[in-house]
Amino acid sequence: MNPAFPFAISALLAGFPAQAAPPRAAPPLPPIDPTHYTIIHVATAQELADAAWNLQSHQAIVIAPGEYRLDQVNFPNGQDGRITVGRYGAAPIVDVQIRGATGNRDDVVLRGAGMLDPIVPYGIQIFTASQVVLADFSVGEVYYHAIGIQGPQGARAVRIHNVRAFDAGQQIIKGSGAGADDVEIAHSLIDYTVGAVNHPEGAPSGSCYTNGIDATGGHRWIIRDSRIERIRCQDGSLAGPAILMWQGAADTVVERNLILDSSRGISLGLVGGSDHSGGLVRNNLIRWNPGATYAVDVPIFTTSPGARILFNTVLTRGRYGNAIEARFASAANVDAAGNLLDAGIQPRNGASITQADNRSDAQPGWFLDEATADLRLSAQGLAALAPIPRRSQAPDDCMAEARTDPTEPGACTRDRQRVFGDGFEPGG
Repeated sequence: MNPAFPFAISALLAGFPAQAAPPRAAPPLPPIDPTHYTIIHVATAQELADAAWNLQSHQAIVIAPGEYRLDQVNFPNGQDGRITVGRYGAAPIVDVQIRGATGNRDDVVLRGAGMLDPIVPYGIQIFTASQVVLADFSVGEVYYHAIGIQGPQGARAVRIHNVRAFDAGQQIIKGSGAGADDVEIAHSLIDYTVGAVNHPEGAPSGSCYTNGIDATGGHRWIIRDSRIERIRCQDGSLAGPAILMWQGAADTVVERNLILDSSRGISLGLVGGSDHSGGLVRNNLIRWNPGATYAVDVPIFTTSPGARILFNTVLTRGRYGNAIEARFASAANVDAAGNLLDAGIQPRNGASITQADNRSDAQPGWFLDEATADLRLSAQGLAALAPIPRRSQAPDDCMAEARTDPTEPGACTRDRQRVFGDGFEPGG
């Protein structure tokens, strides 16, 4: 080897920006167009509550940096401390935004009174509003849900971008009922600081009753490029899925998310054949904590006919026997391909799964830093994995970079910032 070669590689590497582990950082939204929207600036919790209560079509609320205590407002709804978008039973509004001023979700925090105090039941609840953008702030420490989308009232076409939703007494983001359609959750953080509490209005009462994202009846939801973490119960009992789409939901796309240290992962359907139809789960990264003491279940689960489960990376770390399950005869023609797993794929109770090019023997050393959840492939992983055909339904990878054909199994393909045309991989 030319002795100057390593130095040349170092020089090339220095020209590339450092690439963070997935999911990708949130791209900024375009500035609010003042020729299209009436912009309302708020700097106190009371101003925010009043502006949201009186929001009209084609208006945008911009929230100044700071902490907004929702339990300290004079509630414009006359009841409690939720931020209301589109009043219950009122004429519908359309094309509205609520955004943090800086683009940094940590700069604006909407905070309730805690997971056991009903004075702030929701952080933000959307009723008769569609084409809604929520972006660039954090919201949590509430009795029911950090964000609620009320489908039967007309809430639909909601975009949640670069939001942290955290510490809710029940489900953190909730879509309720038929009509809560066309919702996108992207580049967001959905998490518990420690875990969910036993809730007075759990099912049953006094139980831990949580999910990260839960939608009943919602169609065409897209959940992507987000980190979902610690969806588990403080008492160690089994929590609900990190993502649960059910009770008539359909055509969900779940892609490029990182789900960590939770009781369950992604569920398209839960209890029966009418729960969900269709759906695509691709390029997600899921890892269970091998030292955790709380109960866990399967990382990817479906009862949905025609569901496609493609190119995911799942590490159960020995906590559960299967990485992917389909259940009930309704789960017919489920397609599981290109997944990189450390446990099996199991049809149950009459389900049928077509399997191709999956690996169920993944090792921690196959990833750059499994212990810190950097599940991009290491040189050891690349050496262990034979290339497989690319699927048209999964044209890119965990970083939204185009896959080659053939490609590697799992969510993340080789990092092109570290691999050059001659196949040399620095540090490999």
